[in-house]
Amino acid sequence: MSPSWRNRIYIAFSPEHISMLKLGRGLKMELQSKHDEAITPVTKQMSWQSALDRLTQLFDEAEWQNAEVNIVLSNRLVRYATMLFSAQLKNYSEQEAFARYSLTQTFGATVEQWALRIQHGKTGSPSLVSAVDSALLEGLRQACSAHKLKLRSITPCLMPVFNHYHNAIKSDPAWLVINEPSYSLLALLSGGDFVTINGVYHDNMSELPILLDRENLAGAFAEPCKSVYVYSSSGDKLSAVPTMGYEFSNLDLAAPEGFPSPAEGTYAMIMSSAL
Repeated sequence: MSPSWRNRIYIAFSPEHISMLKLGRGLKMELQSKHDEAITPVTKQMSWQSALDRLTQLFDEAEWQNAEVNIVLSNRLVRYATMLFSAQLKNYSEQEAFARYSLTQTFGATVEQWALRIQHGKTGSPSLVSAVDSALLEGLRQACSAHKLKLRSITPCLMPVFNHYHNAIKSDPAWLVINEPSYSLLALLSGGDFVTINGVYHDNMSELPILLDRENLAGAFAEPCKSVYVYSSSGDKLSAVPTMGYEFSNLDLAAPEGFPSPAEGTYAMIMSSAL
């Protein structure tokens, strides 16, 4: 079977939630199945284990078989940092070793259990470092392999959102906010590169200006950045956010062919990977 004609499964994976869509491939994609389920994590140390166990159970069901799989990870499951690398670090392995050492100063020995990825910015600009628990990645790979599913991609939610919308971000600098239920990733962009990035837990979107105030102060910037672009998969309404001197712009979501309406907010994280 040609890969371009395989059915595709899109999965949004977080410790507290699994959303799944299966689309039939052909001249026109058609929605075959969808599933959305809240998960209760059993342990904090491996908060993703309950969701992984449930996903493995769902793969046992006939409707989720015979397909390629694309997984979008919640930003809650990814640690991000921006780093400037010395020119003396000649290759990727040396840069990764430096990044791992730097992260160890903040997170401790647990960094040794993380898989790192470095995305380089322009010369002289910080690079984006992302880290995911290696055991989670291996668990997802094994779950797909055990059910004869072709794993096509595992992607942190930040990357497809940034790749699709970076041309829509007209201000420079600007904050890119990716909102999930009770959590937001706040990334400051300048010249198309990541300057700072931080994830914060909070109750609702109305707290966003206060959170941005804190990030602007912590960054010790010459001037606070007041331009904000928001992508939300939480269902919270940007119109309910007090401006408090900020200029908010919504990154509108248009569902790709075959996908549910964007009004079904639980699938927004999935759609980011297919746009």
